Amino acid sequence: MVESMGHIDFSNGNLLFLPMGAAILSYLLFGYGVLPGVAIANTLIGYTLWNNWFGNGFEGFSGHVIIGSLAPIIAIQMMKSFGLSQFFKDKSINYRHVIFVVLLTALLNTFGKFSLFYGILQEDIDIVNFMSTYLIGDILGSFVFIYAAVKLSALLEKR
Repeated sequence: MVESMGHIDFSNGNLLFLPMGAAILSYLLFGYGVLPGVAIANTLIGYTLWNNWFGNGFEGFSGHVIIGSLAPIIAIQMMKSFGLSQFFKDKSINYRHVIFVVLLTALLNTFGKFSLFYGILQEDIDIVNFMSTYLIGDILGSFVFIYAAVKLSALLEKR
């Protein structure tokens, strides 16, 4: 597939990573019981879109699926420990807490993937580029997905 066409540089993240927003919103709406579904979705994304995690096998799998699926849970749990976990209030969304969970999830996901991927890469990568593209992609993708889901939900509720 894609890997056979040449080398793929995965040190550049996707600048609009919508699945992170889907994972965050699914955990907020349905709880941690959706972890298997989020992990399966991350597996399908990594395998089909990125051709078996850029050919990195289990390391790529663990970086994308495990860290990507657990980062929102860890962020939500961290916020709960500090009493910042009122994401919904009176059938409306508390954007301040949701924005904070998005930022915290993006940080945890980016640093987690960097610490794993940097250990398995056989080449030098641009650390600043890796961190900035993954961080921006997670933040923008989460904001766009959550905003679109909230607006679509409000539109469907009016019907």
